[in-house]
Order: sequence, then structure tokens, then C-alpha cells
Amino acid sequence: MKVIGIVGEKASGKETWGNLLFEFLDAEGSTYTRIRSSDILNETLNLWHIPSTRENLQKLPVGMESMFGEGSLTRAVEARIRSLASDIVIFDGVRWYSDVAMIRSFPDNLLIYVTACVDTRFMRIRNRKEKVGEFGISYEQFLKEERAATEIHIPKIGKGADYTFENNGDVLEFSGSIGDFYQSAIR
Repeated sequence: MKVIGIVGEKASGKETWGNLLFEFLDAEGSTYTRIRSSDILNETLNLWHIPSTRENLQKLPVGMESMFGEGSLTRAVEARIRSLASDIVIFDGVRWYSDVAMIRSFPDNLLIYVTACVDTRFMRIRNRKEKVGEFGISYEQFLKEERAATEIHIPKIGKGADYTFENNGDVLEFSGSIGDFYQSAIR
């Protein structure tokens, strides 16, 4: 199993990166799975009937860390990864140094940094409706969320990535860079 961790700021294109890679993997018949720490957080919030706002998704892992110790969310993600029988597992949403250590604990691993300029990401987040309260967010609120405990380590973690993808252009350009990556790092 190859484990690929994706780190990137919100609205940088992490999910798009994975979707584009999946197109290449489909063509060759590889099995793959995407895991997001936000899936585990959403399941937890839904269980308690708490809205899945970005603020709640940012507060929950901080609370888990303080109550259950460093890496508590990472351990849940690792357990899910180890239970899979896929050729490739993409962990979309690396946020903590414990996530990096977990990814690196797998013999066949890669860390990918997907990034884009702040103005591009702000416009993307204003126009999508992925999380409650994102549509129409102010620039000030966007920048405030960038300073949350779940976000502040992303650029530093990204500096240690095996590959970096700048996603400021169009999807065709982004797809081309992922195709190059697929040919050199996956095949």
C-alpha cells in the first residue's frame, strides 16, 4: 500500500488534486481510497447533532488533543488506513506534525503540498458551499480562520513535502502537473 498525505491550506485544491489523480488510477485499474480527518470530525459532530461549521471542525480536534492527548485524531485516521486493502490511500487534510509522522511510518509514502495564493483561495471559498457558513464569508473572517490551531502548521509542514503543486491556474494546467507526477512517482 502506498500512503499519500496531502497538506494544503483551505481551498488550495487538495480534493481536486486527489480527484485528478484518481482519473489516472482508474485508467490503470488501481484500487484507491481517500480518507479525510474531516470525515471523522463530521461523523463526531453529526452524532452529537452539532453543525459542521468550519469553526466547529477547527475546535473539535483541539479539544480532542487537550482531552485525549497529542495525536488523538491522527490515531483514528491511522486505524482507518491500516484497515484498508487499497493499493493507494490518500490522506487528504494533513494538519498536524503527528499526521506527518504517521504517514512517514508507512514504508511506501509520499507527502504532497497543494497550495495557492490567498486571494485565489478566498474567492474559491466564497463561491463554494462545502461547509456551513462559508458562502459569502468576509476576507477578515477568512484570514482569522487561517490563524486557527488546525491551520497554522500547514505552510511549515508543506516545506517538508516530497512534491509541491501550485494551484493558481486552471484545471487543465493542474491536471497536467498531476499527470507528470503520476508518471514519475506512481507508475
